[in-house]
Amino acid sequence: MKPFSPLLTEHLENGTLVCPLCLSPLKIVDESIYCTNTTCSHSTTEIPLIQKKIPILVNFDETILSKDALLATGGESLIPRSGNKYDTIKRIFWGSDGKTKRNLAQFLETLPKQPGKKPTVLIIGGGAVGNGAAGMYDAKDINILSFDIYASSNTDFIADGHSLPIADNSIDGIWIQAVLEHVMYPQRVVAEIHRVLKPGGIVYAETPFQQHVHEGPYDFTRFTESGHRLLFKDFKLLDSGFLTGIGTVLLWNVRYAAWGLTRSKKAAIVIAMAFGWIRFFDHLVPDSFNVDTASGVYFLGRKDPNHKFSDKDIVAHYKGFQRR
Repeated sequence: MKPFSPLLTEHLENGTLVCPLCLSPLKIVDESIYCTNTTCSHSTTEIPLIQKKIPILVNFDETILSKDALLATGGESLIPRSGNKYDTIKRIFWGSDGKTKRNLAQFLETLPKQPGKKPTVLIIGGGAVGNGAAGMYDAKDINILSFDIYASSNTDFIADGHSLPIADNSIDGIWIQAVLEHVMYPQRVVAEIHRVLKPGGIVYAETPFQQHVHEGPYDFTRFTESGHRLLFKDFKLLDSGFLTGIGTVLLWNVRYAAWGLTRSKKAAIVIAMAFGWIRFFDHLVPDSFNVDTASGVYFLGRKDPNHKFSDKDIVAHYKGFQRR
């Protein structure tokens, strides 16, 4: 009896999931996973597993992840993860998930569909359910394949987004929420997304613009709305814009100022809760102003072989308040 979930087993057997070293198909032998390429080291050395059911599909020559640490900790996260109580506080005071829910509905509606076959959505950074993304897991007409750099109840496998263990042109949709600020080379991750999506497949991304450092040493990059569009220049634009604006940015400032003054994260949360009303400034300024001052931005696009986007096009794309 195979120890893996039915969906993971299906993707292992149909060649969607591939060897992280050589991108060749994998095979299940008893309760182990091997590469089918006889010249690959994983043809004789099994893919390492966590909890006997979560494969580590990582090329350790091209990542900062440690194989020994993953195996020793059972795939424990590199940073402490917040509990449900703190997540609820964040949703209430740190920003609305209304736009994400709307964008999720558009994402699901736009997914390419074939008669009698559920489209597969790959969630990059799916260790925790993203703010506003819970509806993805309630959808009955899609298959979800989820991974992160740590193990959780939501992850099917562990991988590094810089080197996706996914076959070319094999995924219908990709959801990557609050991840690209935490990868070292966002352009490489987006290039991998483009590689594994089927022609006509879609990608949805949310990434911070004006947010303070979070997750400490694993936080690297920010994007303006235009910069985010430029990052996804190889995709045809379906929709893009800001998620939350100047009011949410002000609340971030209040929370981090309180954190610095009190040296207490809990005290900072309590103080920021008293200023939660500042977020409503998002609704008092023009959307174009929020584009220029956004806390976070989003992009929805399609892999289209006929799409062309030049460097000059990014100037015309600008949606902010400072248009002439």
